[in-house]
This record gives sequence, C-alpha cells and structure tokens, in this order.
Amino acid sequence: MKGFISPLRISFVGGGTDMPFYYKKYRGEVITTAINKYTWVLINKWQNKNLLLKYSKSELVDSKKKIKHRLIKEIMKNYNFSGLDINFIADLQNRAGLGSSSSFTVALIGALEKFKGEKINKKKLAKAACDIEIKKLKDPIGKQDQYISAFGGLCHIIFKKNNVFVKKINIEKRKIINFEKSISLINTGIFRSANKILKKQSKKAKKNEHIYHEIRNLVPQFLLALKNNDIKKCGNILKENWNLKKKLDDNVYLKKFSFIEKKLNKLGVYGYKLLGAGSGGYYCVISSQDQKKKLKKIFKKKFLNIKFDNLGAREVKISI
Repeated sequence: MKGFISPLRISFVGGGTDMPFYYKKYRGEVITTAINKYTWVLINKWQNKNLLLKYSKSELVDSKKKIKHRLIKEIMKNYNFSGLDINFIADLQNRAGLGSSSSFTVALIGALEKFKGEKINKKKLAKAACDIEIKKLKDPIGKQDQYISAFGGLCHIIFKKNNVFVKKINIEKRKIINFEKSISLINTGIFRSANKILKKQSKKAKKNEHIYHEIRNLVPQFLLALKNNDIKKCGNILKENWNLKKKLDDNVYLKKFSFIEKKLNKLGVYGYKLLGAGSGGYYCVISSQDQKKKLKKIFKKKFLNIKFDNLGAREVKISI
C-alpha cells in the first residue's frame, strides 16, 4: 500500500520575513529544516460516490460542497474525484509551531496528484499549497512552511516579491550531523492557532519593520556559524532571534513558560526559542550532548529528539 508524507519543520532564524507584508517590500530569508515527523495521507477508492474523510474527526459527504474541514474543502475544489476514502495521520499534535497546517496542505495536494498519476514537482507543490492557504483562504501566514515541507533538508530560503529560492545548505555532512545532534524540542503542553497571533503581528508590521530587519540579519550570521561548525554560536543566535521575536507582540511569550526557560538557563544551554508564532507549542533548544542528556531527564515526556528529513514530501510504501 502507498501513502504520501510531508514533513514538519523547525525554523531557526528569519521567521516572519517570509510574510507577504515583508518580502513584497524587502527580501525575506530564513534558515529552516524539515524533520522526521510527518503528516500522512492515504487515499483508497470508496465503494460509492461519497467522500469519506478521516482526520481528527470523520466526515462522510456526498458532495465536496458539504465538506466542513476548510483546508480539505478548498483543496478538493481543484479535483473532480468522488468515491474516495482519505485518511490523515499526524505524527505530532497540530498547532504546535511546527508548520503542521502547511504540512497537511502539501501532503493532501501531493497525495491527490499522485492518485491522478502525476509526477511531483516540489516547487509546484509548494506554490499550490501557498495558493490555497494564502490566496484562497487568506490565512495571515508566510511561505517557508510550504516550501520546506515540499523540499525537505536543512535550507536557506529566500523570498522575493515574485519568487522563492530554496537552497540546501552546502556544508560537510559531519557538520550537519553535529548540528542535528545538538537539537532538542521541549513541549510546553499548550497548543494554539497561529492565525490569530500572526494577524495581530501583521497589523503591527510597519511599526515593527526595524525588528524584522534585525531578525533577517541573523540569517547570514547563523549560516556562517553552521559553516564553522560553531554550535554554541548557533545557539546564541537562536536566542537572539527569540529575544527579537518577543518584541513583536506581548502574547508571543507567556509567563507560564518561565519555568521552562529558568531550567534551560540554569542548565546553561547554548540557546532556545519558542517555535512558530509563539504562545505555545515547542521550544527548540540547542545544547551540548551532556546538556541534552540532562534535558531528557528533566523534561521526560515533554522532551523530543528529532532528526532532519532530507527528502521532503514524497510517496512512500506503507506496511499494514
């Protein structure tokens, strides 16, 4: 049996400059990576013309117009399929700052294209996902999540007014592995919609333009640290990005997170930031290996170790 998977992501620096209000005026840049946690989509023929959709809920409809899930409904408008059983499986909970909604969009479009018998073009796949989320549904989000999910890898992505350029970071494999090993995720236990937070940030975009410039300027510094295999410097820059991000809106950081940050500071990790729009989800932490072992003991079930995904969105064989 075959399915289609699309990876989640960790955004290290530059997030926010991939938003239309910024890259249409300036050049946006991010350093981001796909990780080995996925949205899975499995499509099978259904015995009649109905659509059976199984995600966190189940829907059985006889018309695309009756679909309640807004992303699925918008995507299905582009296809003439009926009589399908579509299953969605998520490795991690959504609304966690890991780009799950864009991963979901990329996975469903990719699965439907493969079901049609089409070859997958990663740039077209990412663009199609952006069109759905940003143009059609008017979600106040950026473009990095769709592109990193489609392409995979540890990437430097540049956003211009009319184009997006995805560059796999070209450094020795040992340096990438060393960097990968330094990363941990810590679950805050709070899950929220990014749209409300990003909408507020968009309204303050002009006032905060100078902060976005500073955030973007961290990208070449982070790249240089990666090339120099300077993990400590990467952590320091990550924390600098977090400090700048907190200035964008009062709701990015919540006081209830202080117990996590106090433990991270006491341990002396190289750096950390809350992923995604803020207000919940996962902290990304960069640390030494000894510190990482201690993080696992301290945070227990809230600790998550990840690996990078280098392949991006793709069809896979599934054993049941």
